[in-house]
Formats: sequence, C-alpha cells, structure tokens
Amino acid sequence: MVDDKGIVYCNRVLLGNWYEASQLEEYKLNKFLEQMKKGDLMLARYRKMSENLNKPTVLTQSSSSIDFGAKITLLAPHVPATDPPQEDKKGLLLGGRLSSNEISYSQELEDGCSVVGLSDLEPTEKSTFIIKSADYCNREGESLKYNQEFLLALSSSVTRKNPLYLRYDPNPIPGLCGALPLYLSKHPVSNTRWRMLPTQGPNITRFEQEGKPVMVNTDLIINHCATNVNLGINVGCWMMGFYEKVCGPLMKTCLDVYGKELPNNVWQIYIPIAS
Repeated sequence: MVDDKGIVYCNRVLLGNWYEASQLEEYKLNKFLEQMKKGDLMLARYRKMSENLNKPTVLTQSSSSIDFGAKITLLAPHVPATDPPQEDKKGLLLGGRLSSNEISYSQELEDGCSVVGLSDLEPTEKSTFIIKSADYCNREGESLKYNQEFLLALSSSVTRKNPLYLRYDPNPIPGLCGALPLYLSKHPVSNTRWRMLPTQGPNITRFEQEGKPVMVNTDLIINHCATNVNLGINVGCWMMGFYEKVCGPLMKTCLDVYGKELPNNVWQIYIPIAS
C-alpha cells in the first residue's frame, strides 16, 4: 500500500505547496508588522495600559482638612494587603481595573470598568480621585464636611474632560453589570453620591461630629447615600490582575456586637507625608 504524501508538486499543478507556504509566511510577517505599527499587538496594548494606569500622580498636600477639588486616594488601612494575609503588610488602595477582555478595545479606564482594592500604595492614575460637588454648585476650595454629599471622579478622566464617577447599583441588571459591585460611570446620578461619616468613639457620638471638616489620614466611614450601606473590602474575594492579586470591594455595613464598624469598613483619605 502506497503512503499518502499529501499535495506534492508535479506536472499536473500550476504552483507547488512550497510556494504557497512561503507566500503565507510572508503574509503573516507583513500582518505582524502592520499590527505592530498600529499598536494592535497584545504586548503593545499591555505596555500602553501600563503607561496610562501606572503613571505617578501628585496628590493635594494637606495635613488637616480636605477640600472639594482635591486629588486624593482612598486607603483601607486595617485589611490585609496579601493573600494569604501577612502581619506586616496591611492596607489596600481603591482603584480602577482593566480586565483581559477590556484591554482589547481600550487601554484606559472607561465607562463600566470595575473598581477593586490594590496593594500598591503608590498614588497612580488608576487610584487617584477628585472630590466633586454633588449639588451642581462650584465648591472648589470649600472644606468637605462629615455627612456632606459628594462625588468621586477619577482624576485621569477629569483631565480628559470625560469624568468617570464611582458608582454602586443596588439592583444591577444581569448581563449588563460585572461580578463586582463597584464600577466607573460617566453618568453623575444618585447612585454615584457618597458621604463620609466619622468612626464611632466612646467619648463622642457621630451626631456631635456632623458638619465638622473631614481630616486626612484619619479613620472614617464611606457611606453610599442612595442605599445607606457602607463601602468596604471583601477580604475573602481575591482575584488575579495584570500585575498582582487584587481584592474585591464590598457594599455592606459590617458591625461587631457593640454596633461598631469592622476594620474592612474603615477608610482613610490617604495623603502620604513627604519625608
């Protein structure tokens, strides 16, 4: 029995398969060079995303209260920064995240991108927010007070004149929203409104501190105005990102037996002190 050798060059064909293979290799090379020039290669997209999201930012420097229009980062200081947890590594920054599907059509944070907890504590474009007024008044320079409504806009999106706001939908539409509860939205609706509350202490009530300026690098609670639930970190929900593991956010008021918020509900307006 004669073995089947496939398509071979002979007098009955015009072109041999060797010529077809060489032409195909040339086409693949030209296609690769074209994609490289346009930045369509996955490696080029990854580098562009890293350049956009990891660009260092300069925060509004303050040692006391914080004002509207200030550039800030939000730190959960009492939660573990690694999985599994380590005693000497604590603190997660709130920041945006691009998924492996989203990087194919955009290398910047866009409308609909999810927000997670990041273990990198250096202020970058993906974790820097600007405090905006929620009552359509220009409050630039005014101090933010406890229980005062505000919006959190991603700093890089404000620079592009297409602001994206931190949003939580209590009843998301299946299929249109991701698995994580927090995401960035270009619509400043009621679900993008937040307020800051002081932590409960033994010597002073939360009601007595209402209306006082919010201080930086001080424990506080971030509350969602539309649902009256607190923003937190879900320390049991870790997932892989492009650079490291990230932690999922949590929209739930977590209290201990004394009615005090648990550490995963506690935040700080994090302004690193220059050394």
